[in-house]
Amino acid sequence: MTPADLRELVTDVAARAARVGALPDAAEAGPPEGPLFRPIDPRDAGVVADWGSPVALRWAPALGLEPRELADLLAARLVADRRISAVEVAPTGWLALTVTDLARAAVIPAILAAPDRYAVPVGIVVPEVPDELPGSRSPGEPVMTIQRAHARQCRRIRNASAAGVESRASDRLEELTHVSERVLLVTLADLPQRLARHPGDRDRMLAAALEVARRADAWIHPERPMSVGEHIRPVHGARLSLATATRHVLRTGLHLLGASAPERM
Repeated sequence: MTPADLRELVTDVAARAARVGALPDAAEAGPPEGPLFRPIDPRDAGVVADWGSPVALRWAPALGLEPRELADLLAARLVADRRISAVEVAPTGWLALTVTDLARAAVIPAILAAPDRYAVPVGIVVPEVPDELPGSRSPGEPVMTIQRAHARQCRRIRNASAAGVESRASDRLEELTHVSERVLLVTLADLPQRLARHPGDRDRMLAAALEVARRADAWIHPERPMSVGEHIRPVHGARLSLATATRHVLRTGLHLLGASAPERM
C-alpha cells in the first residue's frame, strides 16, 4: 500500500463513520491536505510497523475531538480492512500501521507495470541516458552509491537467472517478510509521494534515490534470490521480482539525475 492508498482508506473509513453518527458530519470531507503517512524507521530489535501517521493530531481540532479519541475510532475501523494487519495508537494520538505482507508487496507489480515511469511526477521527462558512459567524469560519490546499488541488483538478477529462477504469476510475493525486505518495499511505496512533493528538485531526487539505494544494499536476507543447492521455490521468484523492481527504480532515479545506470561496476 502506498500513502495514497492509505489516505483513501482513512477517507472511506471516516466517511462511513460519519454516516452512522460515530464522527461529526464534517469528517465526510476527508482528512487535511498534505502528507499523512511516512515510513517508520526500522529498529535493531526487529520488525516494527510500516507507516506512522499524525492524521488524528492534525484532523481532530477541526472535528472538535481530542486526537486520542479520533485515533482510537480510526484504528478500530482500519483494522477491519483486509489489507491492514495491525494499528497501534500512541497516547498522543499518533497512529502506527502495519499492512499485510501481500498488501506491502503490491508495490512490486505496480513498478513492473510501468518500469520507466514509476514514481516519476507528472510533467517530468526522464532523460534518455546511455547505461554506459565511457570516458566520462566521475559523477560524485552520492550518485556512484546509487550506481553501485543498481549494479548489485543487476548481479542478483543475473545470478538468479543463471540458477534457473524465473518470475511467475504464481510467485508468493507475500513471503517477502524479512525486515530488510519489508523496509525496502515500504521505501519503494513511499517514493511517489517523496518525488511529488518537489517535482524536478534535483537535491530531493538525489536524496530519495539514495534512500532506495541504501535500503537495497541493506537487503541481506538472502544475499542471492536462492542459495546454492536449494530447490527453486515460489519465494525465489518473488525475490527476483523485488530485485527487478528495485533495479528499475534505481535506473529511473539515475536517469532523472542525468547519470548512467551501468550493470557492472
